[in-house]
Amino acid sequence: MTIISLLLVLLVERVTTKSRYWQFEFYFNHLFSSLTTKQNADSTNNYGGLALILVPPIVVFVLVQYLAAGLIAFIISTAILMVCVGCPAVRATYKCYLQAANRGDLEACSLYAEQLSNDDEGMESFGRNLVWQNYLHYAAVILWFTALGAAGALLYVLAREVNKQLQSTQQPGASVTQQVMHILDWLPVRITALGFLLVGHFSRAFPTWLSYVLNPHISAKNLLLDVARQAEEIELDENDCTEEPCTLVRLAKRNVKFILVAIALLTLTGWIN
Repeated sequence: MTIISLLLVLLVERVTTKSRYWQFEFYFNHLFSSLTTKQNADSTNNYGGLALILVPPIVVFVLVQYLAAGLIAFIISTAILMVCVGCPAVRATYKCYLQAANRGDLEACSLYAEQLSNDDEGMESFGRNLVWQNYLHYAAVILWFTALGAAGALLYVLAREVNKQLQSTQQPGASVTQQVMHILDWLPVRITALGFLLVGHFSRAFPTWLSYVLNPHISAKNLLLDVARQAEEIELDENDCTEEPCTLVRLAKRNVKFILVAIALLTLTGWIN
């Protein structure tokens, strides 16, 4: 059932534009806003944020595992996954970037690239930021859904968005959510990076992946982007600013397909339900 839900959601997400009611940010913004208005800033950042990360996944886990069964559980899980997967804003930015590049508007390209470079981990190229966003909104969500079902996908996206909110406002609770994300990303980012080896340039990327795989301190973003940089050979052209992002997006898409194939094989062999 896991692979059926994944294929169905990714197919719908690819061929249609989801309304705001199928976008996670729509519900998260309402929840986070109500939380911050009911509590003072400190308690929200340290306790309310953790409650927001943990309570909904627990409720969903109990609902799917014990209160629902069969087709109903499948529908609930698939609907939650549909809400959790994807990032329409990033897709729109990428589309606008390509349109600007095709008409030779380099200034607009630079502005679109800056929209994906507003974190605290350093500036990256537009293409590498797209790889990171693909991991955050697709690969990691898929892997957590495979591991823990709808509760796993919901846990990851809640932690990601709470951390993003607290980091952007530089609240004290951001250090706690950053640690939570480091834990949640530890295994998925290494699996995703391993996929880059198998769908990209294995001999070049393998030493980088191997040097990071057991390092507990390397950040998920640095690990993923360093391996991606080695896994795909890019010929930079000063007159074509689409080469790098398009090449790296193709790498990320191949990797998601590889993950789905691996999940399908594990399903056929009985390792995953």
